[in-house]
Amino acid sequence: MTIEPRLDIIGAALADPSRSRILCELMDGRAFTNKELACAAGVSPQTASAHLTQLEMAGLTSSLRSGRHVYHRIVRAEVAEALEGLARLSPTDHLSRTGQASADTLRARSCYNHIAGRLGVLMTGRLVAVDVLKIRGEAVFSGSRYQAFLDDIEVEGPPIAAGKPPAKLCLDWTERQHHISGPLATAILQRSLEQNWLRRRTGSRVLSITADGFNAFDRLFGLSKQAIDQADLA
Repeated sequence: MTIEPRLDIIGAALADPSRSRILCELMDGRAFTNKELACAAGVSPQTASAHLTQLEMAGLTSSLRSGRHVYHRIVRAEVAEALEGLARLSPTDHLSRTGQASADTLRARSCYNHIAGRLGVLMTGRLVAVDVLKIRGEAVFSGSRYQAFLDDIEVEGPPIAAGKPPAKLCLDWTERQHHISGPLATAILQRSLEQNWLRRRTGSRVLSITADGFNAFDRLFGLSKQAIDQADLA
């Protein structure tokens, strides 16, 4: 008997627009209640519950009870990376029809626990250009300025197991270029939120860049507001 991966289980879990919307909401990286996800998907809480059961049975999400509420989230980073990969295969013509919302999505958004969109891609390019990171093929290594950069953003070095890279390449859904995921990327997002350089937008993966954020990204990455704002739709 041939042993094959059960892609049909994953396919069945994804083959519903409401479940897809729930997963896109969870790509924010945070945990949400059934009611919040029902609102995001435009379905009743009862329907959302059924969808979440199927997603959890397929191994895509997990649930955790806290007090009176049950929270749901993507089960691990590998699932988020796979969903981002599938997003690159999906049609994108709808982006040209939704105006400013699309421009904001293209500019900066969360991809589970790191920054995606044009901001993420530009950050990655600058980290390589100034030797914070080195890329060889698909592998990412720390460069000569890695520790200095961690000092600049005032975070302790992200915990990296022996032999593990500081970051990984993640092909961006909209930019079709790489941004980084992994420990360093997670640290950058967390620091950006803590310092109010970025703000999460309710009901969206969009990350709004504050005035302090534009100043910080110019200082730390050499990214001007004009360069970042080129995420606006042509």
